[in-house]
Amino acid sequence: MRSKWGICRSAVVFMVAGMQLTACGMADVVCPAVGWVSTITVRLEGDVTAVSNLELCTAEGCSVPDLATPQPASPKSEVPDSPGPSPSMAPFAASQTAVNAWLFTVRGLLPHEVTTRVLANDGSLLAQQQSRLEWTRVGGSEKCGGPLTTHPITLQLSGRPQ
Repeated sequence: MRSKWGICRSAVVFMVAGMQLTACGMADVVCPAVGWVSTITVRLEGDVTAVSNLELCTAEGCSVPDLATPQPASPKSEVPDSPGPSPSMAPFAASQTAVNAWLFTVRGLLPHEVTTRVLANDGSLLAQQQSRLEWTRVGGSEKCGGPLTTHPITLQLSGRPQ
């Protein structure tokens, strides 16, 4: 009798241990590959007719145009004085989404503070503002992370260069 009970008890112990291992495997979270981007929206209020470009800057550098977004062609007579920032090293990629709005895709670490610069056709500074950012996840999960965004940055244009 004892040998039958010993075999049954061993079988029950193995079965319970197997169920615990299976339960542990079900609790593990498998996160998808990182495929999201975090963004910052900037909106201009006021007369935007003199606005040529909008830059978002940190200590690491300023934004560059998003190469995937069609940009207005520049006249052939213009020759840049310097090659400018390397698109792959810039902290943000910028795309204009409306006459008065730009979307900046964050590349790398999320900044806590940015400077927004509004430039005229001749390169003069129309407006500049420093902003603190508070990031909020807008997708994904707490365990796996996900895309983040901030409240839109709004700049009021006064119509005269600074």
